[in-house]
Amino acid sequence: MSVQLQKRLFTVKEYHLMTEAGILSEGDRVELIEGEIIQMAAIGTRHASCVNRLARRFSLIPEDLATFAIQNPVKLTDRTEPQPDVVLLQPRADYYATAHPVPSEVLLLIEVSDSTFDYDRDVKVSIYSRSGIQEVWLVDLVKNCLEVYRQPDPNGYSLMLKFWRDQQVAPLAFPEFKVSVDFILA
Repeated sequence: MSVQLQKRLFTVKEYHLMTEAGILSEGDRVELIEGEIIQMAAIGTRHASCVNRLARRFSLIPEDLATFAIQNPVKLTDRTEPQPDVVLLQPRADYYATAHPVPSEVLLLIEVSDSTFDYDRDVKVSIYSRSGIQEVWLVDLVKNCLEVYRQPDPNGYSLMLKFWRDQQVAPLAFPEFKVSVDFILA
């Protein structure tokens, strides 16, 4: 006889209440993915260096064109609030002090991946597509390439482009702002 157990899924509101109650701390490396609290992998030196380089490059975009966020939450649904590595957001006067950004405010979302590449590609990129995030970059530190996902729909992104060393790519929101894959990967 097989017994099917029911999971207790959490909402974003309940997730935040857990921090307020001290169940989770601000320092816990967790994110809420489809109602489940997922422990995030430790950040290795190459991962951190890649995020630093992306931060340096994208910080050159004027603040009246984009707000730049590193490893901050994005509320995708009532049950999903990931913390992507880098996000370019539509500017808001409050710099997102009153609420976390939602998909319609995301100009570009970037995940840097080494040990979690399959999870990031198969689970998170799929969620980003269903949420309507217009463009996602997945930096693959193992294969030393950049996967760019565009044209979201409920079944996944219609377009995936792969960029390698010696190539450049520009975000859809800033086509004149070219980024070297060599610079991203170092």
